[in-house]
Amino acid sequence: MLNQGDRLNSRYEIQRMLGAGGSSRVYLAYDREQKRNLAVKEIRKIPGDGEEIHTKMMRRETELIQRLNYPYFPRIEEVLEREEAFYVVMEYLEGETLEQVLQRSGPQSQKNVTRWARDMCLVLGYLHNCRPQVVYRDMKPGNIMLQPGGNLRLIDFGAVFEEGADSLNLGTRGYAAPEQLAGEPADARTDIYGLGVTMYHLLTGQDPRQVPDGQFRIRRCSRSLSRKLDRIVRKCTRSEPGSRYQSCEDLRKDLENFANRKKL
Repeated sequence: MLNQGDRLNSRYEIQRMLGAGGSSRVYLAYDREQKRNLAVKEIRKIPGDGEEIHTKMMRRETELIQRLNYPYFPRIEEVLEREEAFYVVMEYLEGETLEQVLQRSGPQSQKNVTRWARDMCLVLGYLHNCRPQVVYRDMKPGNIMLQPGGNLRLIDFGAVFEEGADSLNLGTRGYAAPEQLAGEPADARTDIYGLGVTMYHLLTGQDPRQVPDGQFRIRRCSRSLSRKLDRIVRKCTRSEPGSRYQSCEDLRKDLENFANRKKL
């Protein structure tokens, strides 16, 4: 664990902890060379029999996020490996996660949720079109940052899966697709499921872990919500991948049609 005043690489001075979860912590740091704030994600190595596998996964994750070049991702400055942990030095993002927005102000409007979902379709579509394909596998409100100007950024790449690489059963229960929880191969439809659950949570305020039998019907929570949007969410979250939207582009088109019809 890093403390206030600690320095990494004699350059990044730790100011305070921003958050923690699992084996990782995120700190606010001051770059003494560039005179700016950055974020440092500390990913602790797991000692014991699983250390080699965990270290291999962390190296793959950090190499992957360094390769990604898209406006919706935080910019990675550098990755430092120490004996006890990896430290990912990245752009510091101001704002709050959609989970924090939900906790502060309750269920969100259909207009906002469809706009956010359309943006996430572009982000996920970018990953899915990478070669080899990249599957995010942890879509949820807590991993989407809303910046003061209204832009979204996708954060936390700890569960990312690259086609052809070793895979572990990662993700967040309640948002993770059935095939993901079963340890089966993940693809674009796995992320579409997570995005559908995210939409459900944002529209209803209901914890998806409490939904019986995975029936994500937004109109059960409020009859004022659109039938069309209800059908979109249900199609995203069907248990069989073949019954869901097959691509983020298909989902985005339906969201666009819904948004445009609402404007008429």
